[in-house]
Amino acid sequence: MAVITDPFHAGVVVADVEEAMAEMSAATGVSWHSLQSLDLDLLVGGEVVSTSVRFSYSVEGPVQLELADGPKGSFWDVDLYGGLNHLGYWTDDLHGDIKTLMAGGCELIYGGAGAGGGLEGFAFLVPPAASMRIELIDVAMRPAFDRWFAGGEFG
Repeated sequence: MAVITDPFHAGVVVADVEEAMAEMSAATGVSWHSLQSLDLDLLVGGEVVSTSVRFSYSVEGPVQLELADGPKGSFWDVDLYGGLNHLGYWTDDLHGDIKTLMAGGCELIYGGAGAGGGLEGFAFLVPPAASMRIELIDVAMRPAFDRWFAGGEFG
């Protein structure tokens, strides 16, 4: 069984990432890594859906705050999914942990669309007794985060 007890970030969907970053900094003193904009292909119910997301993570931790926004109708639409949205966890066995969580009753919502037609990189699941999502991020993506956290671009 996958044990979900050590999140590395908490994701919040907001109306405007830049505005939310400024407000959070003014209110709490938190600082931010550079704002990132990504075009993504997601695997949703076996279909590839193209979308985009803008996001930033707080510099401070140990559990970093992620602020994200996206186009209307997307998984980052504040009107549909605003507020505390998910807790993010590293995984060294993305597909195995997805299977384990689904066997425990979690529903797979979407994930990164891989070149071979399967999930790759990350996945979002919803536990049966909660509406907040679990994001599993493959440790293979950690170098992209490390580059970004060191001052470079994500990816």
